Amino acid sequence: MPITTTHNICGDLIGQAYSLVRAREFTISTDLQAAWEALRNDYTGLPVDEHLPDGGRYRFRRWGRAYFLPATGELLPLPHIDYFQSKDYNRVTGGIVRRFAPLKPETFANPFLQALIRFNLGVFPVDEAGKAQSWQVDIHQIRVLAGKAIQGEPTPEGVHRDGAEFVTVHLAELEGAQGGDVTIYDNEACPIAGFQLHRLLDSYFFDDSQMLHGVSPIYPEEGALEAVRSILTFDYHYRPDLERPEEN
Repeated sequence: MPITTTHNICGDLIGQAYSLVRAREFTISTDLQAAWEALRNDYTGLPVDEHLPDGGRYRFRRWGRAYFLPATGELLPLPHIDYFQSKDYNRVTGGIVRRFAPLKPETFANPFLQALIRFNLGVFPVDEAGKAQSWQVDIHQIRVLAGKAIQGEPTPEGVHRDGAEFVTVHLAELEGAQGGDVTIYDNEACPIAGFQLHRLLDSYFFDDSQMLHGVSPIYPEEGALEAVRSILTFDYHYRPDLERPEEN
């Protein structure tokens, strides 16, 4: 297998609706190491997010969608569209159409990204009937910067849910940063767990219907002029009626 883990992610999701997996608990095949590095190099060129509530320019992102059939491993890009969330999920920028730059074709084709999408769904508590149907996977590359006078907000919408069946978050970059505390909440918004992502590929997985989450601001550590925190995140939506796109 290209990506494996010693961690019982499925058991965590069934028992507590989230799973924190440290980078050391993953094994990545040798042929994917260079692809993972190439994917991380994408982040320095992400376009700015023009939809921040405070008009800030500290968040950069691309996003795309994929058709995924777990039973066969088929993974195809879906046409790029504008991004929309209801206010039920995002009280700050929900209810408005947001236009984000699309994933670059070479990013979607990256072997590590595709292997990670397949690996993730394989550890979710999904039965064989669910794996035989199609899923929509939203792919987000997000980079947050902070300086001495600029606070970087990884989740400017605050405590929220994403509106998917399952969500995964993987650390892709961390330089000179403090903060970025992840807090997991129950459905009554009571905190139940907290942690930070420290090493590349530190990851957390969660059942989005069973919990809320949020991340505190980042700021430069002592002696650093700038703080950087980048994540690769996937939203998995069960879409048995999703039409298979035509291949180019």
